Amino acid sequence: MANNREASQFNSVVHVNDTTAQVGIANSVGINTTTPQGSYSLYVQGTSNVTGAINSQTDVQVGGVSITATASADATALAIALG
Repeated sequence: MANNREASQFNSVVHVNDTTAQVGIANSVGINTTTPQGSYSLYVQGTSNVTGAINSQTDVQVGGVSITATASADATALAIALG
């Protein structure tokens, strides 16, 4: 049997701004888990795949720093160092 819930049961954790259509979820969100670990806003358990739209650059940032750009720069520096 499905665990059906009424929308009113989620009012304490889901917030919708009718003006901007933004949706917020209180506390933290777990993906592939019902028990997010630590104090992370987003906790993903398992392998993740990040893709972008066609003809756009996909980027992952940590603390506002591009991991993609950093990895590319590190690979270039290593290639130069190894000659």
